[in-house]
Amino acid sequence: MSLRIGLDDSAIEVLADWASRWTGFSRDAILPDAIRRAAVMVLREHPTWSAQELLLRSSRSDTAVVHALCQGVSVGETFFFRHPEHFRSLAATVLPELLAADQKEIRVWSAGCATGEEAYSLAACMLDLLPRGRTATVLGTDLLERNLVTARTASFGLWSRRPSGPLLHPLYHPIAEDHVEIDAGVRAITSFRMHNLLEPMSGGPYDVIFCRNVLVYFSPQAIRTAVAHLTAALAPAGAIFFGSMDLGEPPPGLVAAGLPELQIYRRPGKAPPEKKRAAVPSPPPAPWVPHIRPPEPVALHLRALVHIERGEKKVAEKALTDLTAQVPDYVPGILERALLHVRMGERTLATTLMREVLRRTEKLPPDEVVAGPEPLPASFYRDSARTFLSGGAE
Repeated sequence: MSLRIGLDDSAIEVLADWASRWTGFSRDAILPDAIRRAAVMVLREHPTWSAQELLLRSSRSDTAVVHALCQGVSVGETFFFRHPEHFRSLAATVLPELLAADQKEIRVWSAGCATGEEAYSLAACMLDLLPRGRTATVLGTDLLERNLVTARTASFGLWSRRPSGPLLHPLYHPIAEDHVEIDAGVRAITSFRMHNLLEPMSGGPYDVIFCRNVLVYFSPQAIRTAVAHLTAALAPAGAIFFGSMDLGEPPPGLVAAGLPELQIYRRPGKAPPEKKRAAVPSPPPAPWVPHIRPPEPVALHLRALVHIERGEKKVAEKALTDLTAQVPDYVPGILERALLHVRMGERTLATTLMREVLRRTEKLPPDEVVAGPEPLPASFYRDSARTFLSGGAE
């Protein structure tokens, strides 16, 4: 109990502010309990420190404190070939176009790679699809060295292999009953290093960048900063792949490619012809604003998503249940609960919630935008519920 002396709510708030500044995470996506656990861990490792010393070292960006708090708030949910539609689009469209432009080497960046499953999946895709005479390199970066140590071992358990991530390309071989090791050829073209998305990226440009399910937790200013660094590192004709809720519009200088829900953006390969200068200069464009601070239901929803990303399904289910109790008309939360129950194999509960989604949306205009982590029309929620219910779940 002595470790908690001085770690009152105000101290936790100060530490959470520092964690937000270092990671870019929105304060709404930082769980106070995660900060408290990280702070207690630091004090255990440094028994001579007081809580005041911890706060002072935070203000000086002490390495031990930075690492512990960043580790505490990080979301490490990842697995091989997560969101396979992105890998299929890369294989079917982006990669052939790069090769058609006589690209000899394809440079790939997995930004925010966590423990490396995404980076290795990209390397397997490159190795399997590139014709003879073409090469590829894949770089995985993450904020936490601990994640990268795990990535470099190239040995993974069952948690890295999920039914929703099919084995699209040869990637690993078994080494034990529940463990696999990344194939040597895949490892040979993959490397890892530390990098904070809030800082410029060196070593570019990159033809393919994956930065998925990371920015959804960022503050608006951090999103602007990270996206500016990502786009600056993108090569002409290159493509950036974001998570479905990371961005709602193309970053400046990029154009959307493929279906909107895929969140793929390309840099034009050739600059358009320069227009004749107008007699009267045009006003400067308005700054790009990807998000506004989310209203309270959306903030609570984001916190539940943090738990889901961490695999804490029961905690997430309670958070979403509490959200529905506080804001009964918040449809995105009801749909999120239904999808969570589907993933937990509880189809009957999911069916009840999907009927509630349908009931609450069937009278709304189809194009009415419903506020959520990703603003979507009412038709999206209604169609999602109808599709689920038409599958025979009664």
